[in-house]
Amino acid sequence: MRKIPLGLTLAVAIGMGLLAALGTWQLHRLAWKQDLLARIAASQRSGPRPIEAVLAAARRGEDVGFMRVAATCGPAVATSAPAYRYAVRDGAVAWRLMGVCPLTGAAYGAIALDRGLVDRFAGQMAPRAAPFAAPAAVVGVLRAPGGHWPVDPAPAHQADGSLVVHAVDGATLKTLAGPGAAPYYLAVESETPPLPGVRPAALPQDIPNNHLVYALTWFGLAGVLLWTFIAYVWRRMGEA
Repeated sequence: MRKIPLGLTLAVAIGMGLLAALGTWQLHRLAWKQDLLARIAASQRSGPRPIEAVLAAARRGEDVGFMRVAATCGPAVATSAPAYRYAVRDGAVAWRLMGVCPLTGAAYGAIALDRGLVDRFAGQMAPRAAPFAAPAAVVGVLRAPGGHWPVDPAPAHQADGSLVVHAVDGATLKTLAGPGAAPYYLAVESETPPLPGVRPAALPQDIPNNHLVYALTWFGLAGVLLWTFIAYVWRRMGEA
């Protein structure tokens, strides 16, 4: 009788371990996503909380992502060289107007704003500088900044002076709101006074939750790998 191939057995064991680890990771992601969706739903059902109290909790290390808040903005002036963030909406290029809300009496001096989609730039490959009135007050959802991938272009000023960003990370928040910026940005639901030509879009159009399917896929592949290995060894032993 031929021996069971040790090299192949080791390779299969490693492969099954990796597939099982990926499946387990997706189950952890499933629990995280379910908690996130529950927090978003609860936040949307409740009224906005004062941003001063929420940012104080953030300063203490609490996760306040997707919490609904209201903020009164300090004095600011309109600018002819605003900042825009690249986005995709309904399958087309879109541009989100970024801004800043100066804060008084909060744990941070200011917070960056995502004020919404600029109608006039829908489908255009590049935005243009234009004056936008600063908000006096905003209601929105706190969003944590993401990472900056190596393929993401760095923030860049166009010839007209407007700033274009492709990713909102910690460095971008400081660029927009200064060195004392809050470690979150505020995705605006509404602002006072309303800003014509800008459509607030605080939450993504769709937040997928396919982690259970992914987990079952990884576990299924592990099962197929094990079954194939057993069938191979069984046939090998039968031919011996």
